[in-house]
Amino acid sequence: MSAKYRVAIVGCGGISHAHGRAWREVPEIEIVGACDEAFEPLARFATEYNVQNTYNELRQMLEKQQPDVLVVATWPASHLKNVLEAVRCGVKGILVEKPIAVNTKQLEQMIQVTERANIRLMEAFMYRHHPLTLAVKQQIEEGAIGEARYARATFSTGLTDRRNWRLRGELGGGAVMDLGCYCINIIRYLIGKEPKFAWATGKFEAINHVWETLIGTLDFGDGITGQLDCSFGWTWRESYEVAGTDGTLSVQTAWGNGEGESHFTVNGETFSVNGVNPYAAELLNLCEAIETGAPQCLPISDALGNMRVIDALHESARTGQRIRLPE
Repeated sequence: MSAKYRVAIVGCGGISHAHGRAWREVPEIEIVGACDEAFEPLARFATEYNVQNTYNELRQMLEKQQPDVLVVATWPASHLKNVLEAVRCGVKGILVEKPIAVNTKQLEQMIQVTERANIRLMEAFMYRHHPLTLAVKQQIEEGAIGEARYARATFSTGLTDRRNWRLRGELGGGAVMDLGCYCINIIRYLIGKEPKFAWATGKFEAINHVWETLIGTLDFGDGITGQLDCSFGWTWRESYEVAGTDGTLSVQTAWGNGEGESHFTVNGETFSVNGVNPYAAELLNLCEAIETGAPQCLPISDALGNMRVIDALHESARTGQRIRLPE
């Protein structure tokens, strides 16, 4: 890329530091502003990454710093208002932490306003930019396991702190929103099509109004099936597997791969991949798309497909019914 991109971030909680660590190693990125309603996390982020301009109000930051890209790293319930503010202030691109919205209706509104303003919008599934994920997809496309017929993915953590947004329904929390979204995304990506039906069961925590555990099945038609499980309160687990007509592919460290060596297995043979910082890679991909018009690694249509499945799984778990997804 020929340009140096001015980047600002709203939301200076835990995930913001993954972004900050990645950006300070990228010469094309200049962090021009940070915003958070809370003073302590804002000061910590600014000190750690030498950010000179800090704000407690997003509009003020956007108007004064005029960034090219806004990174939205707040809790999901505030994503829509932050995206709308960024559109109003004329940014060129918006990278929104997953899940990009709390439901499909909100995401459709985001898509409508950003497309009308010719602004690039991308969901921040950093793992999709990692060479491991790209190598896995290539193996499947090249027929290493024949035709993919079944995919399963799992993601669970030991989180039990009810004050955390992930366990607070009013902030957009829940196991599917924070963890299962990865599982849905990788299953859809590797199968290469959208599911026709979804059904689910799980454990609903009524006090905080969240699904803290959810187990779901996706029917892609033609005998192709996906299954996922996600939970807070279980031990840490992260993996995925794809079974085909001629073999299987498995990944044991699914989402947390970085710059070191990563591994996956195809039909009993282990393959190694040299990694990159995926948080840097996703932002650079968005910047390149802004500069050259190149396709995004994750088009916004991918985010829309993922959000529709999330909504369907929640509806199924709530009603006990199998849910048909939109064509």
